[in-house]
Amino acid sequence: MPVLPWGRWVKLCIILFVLGGCAPRAYIQPYPAEYYPPPPAPPSSPFTDGSLKQLKKESKPAPASRAWTYRAITEKELINLGKKDPELTTVRAYDILANLNARARYYVREDVANRRPLKVPNNFSAYKTWSPLPRYIPDLNQVQKFILITKDMPYLAWYEYGRMKGDTFVCIGREEGWTEEGFYKVLTKDAEHVSKSYPNAYGEPAPMPWALRIYDHVWIHLGDITGGNCSHGCINLPLGKAEQLYQWADYDTIVVVVDALPRLQGILKKNSRELVPEDGRKKETDIFPTSDR
Repeated sequence: MPVLPWGRWVKLCIILFVLGGCAPRAYIQPYPAEYYPPPPAPPSSPFTDGSLKQLKKESKPAPASRAWTYRAITEKELINLGKKDPELTTVRAYDILANLNARARYYVREDVANRRPLKVPNNFSAYKTWSPLPRYIPDLNQVQKFILITKDMPYLAWYEYGRMKGDTFVCIGREEGWTEEGFYKVLTKDAEHVSKSYPNAYGEPAPMPWALRIYDHVWIHLGDITGGNCSHGCINLPLGKAEQLYQWADYDTIVVVVDALPRLQGILKKNSRELVPEDGRKKETDIFPTSDR
């Protein structure tokens, strides 16, 4: 991801400060550990030959290396991680905690400073490349672009021909049904969208930058992520990931929201004709050339 100029970072941070339409500040406490099941292990490689029929199997509890404990952790502990694994810088460790807790990194820093309990990996190194979503979904190998959102562990990933291109933790509706399961498409793109439904903490229309509308008044956009369920129904993304997804997505990019990952197969089967029009199907050799010529 390209590095943003300092001035632009400041501007985006100010925007985050005034965001309030989809993430009320009252919901800043992390959810209890039992809210999420232990995270599943990712496929063994990006080119696993599994299919959606194996997703239920992949959703079984993670091995011991990816176990976590709900507890407070200190800044000193995070700093010491780098002594055993040089790749585990303090920033990297905070990112891992943010991913696992579906909570913006600046809130995680506050949690650590105030000794508030979080889901803490027993082995941080095992989480360096972790994602709760599959790296490859063979059933999508004819679909040029696809966005998947899971609700039981709020997470989003985007795919090209079934292969993951990026992923992030997200915030979805804080009440049941506020973010609805379904098969959608990107209907509108608005890099400087402002909410017409909800005000921010100052009573002004809430900014919703890098916004992609998928149905009704529900958008995927940059937001203040206080926890996995903190919005009025929109899907909030953290700083950086929101712009990355916005630039990548096209109009009509397919978006599927599922209550849980094993439900994906049924939704794709039900909407199979909309996944790839007949005239848009490609041969495997067109998608993945076997030579450089």
